[in-house]
Amino acid sequence: MTDIWNEHADSWDDNSDVKFYADQAFASLVATADICGPGWASKRVLDFGCGTGLLAQKVAPFVGELIAVDTSEKMIAVLEKKHIPNVIAVHGDILATDHQCEADLQSGFDLIYASSVCGFLPDYEGAVLALARLLKVGGHFVQWDWRASDGEDFGLSENRIRNALQTAKFGSIRVEQAFSMETNEQTLPVLIGAGIA
Repeated sequence: MTDIWNEHADSWDDNSDVKFYADQAFASLVATADICGPGWASKRVLDFGCGTGLLAQKVAPFVGELIAVDTSEKMIAVLEKKHIPNVIAVHGDILATDHQCEADLQSGFDLIYASSVCGFLPDYEGAVLALARLLKVGGHFVQWDWRASDGEDFGLSENRIRNALQTAKFGSIRVEQAFSMETNEQTLPVLIGAGIA
């Protein structure tokens, strides 16, 4: 799977759909966690599956530190070239059982978000549990993923997201359509799943 993302890295930021998705995710993150408020200036954030950092670029000015993690070496390389002062780019799979956690990933986060990532994971529920353990008490978890259509393996259903967040013991759970994208005469709904540790 990493090879596929590596192939897209150089042109990723030029894709208008990708930019639209990042803009919409950021708008819903502001509405969900009020990250533009003054209380966030010293907070730690994890961008799980950051890609080239399009969403990280929008979040970084409002938080103290942002750790951006991705398994695609080339996506991380594109992000590093942006030289965002408070963003630390990490290449690796932080969910792998044999992964040696970098010091940056060992202490708690105030916010973890995953933009169009969770639906591609082989163990979505396990990933949510692992990410929940990285949050401080009161920390926010937010994900955006394509809504699964009946009988399709692509995306996640509202029930599956809600069940994963409940199993991870999140409170104030919210799962709903955040926005949609029009492509090839088709409307693709994007769900937001959010909870508080």
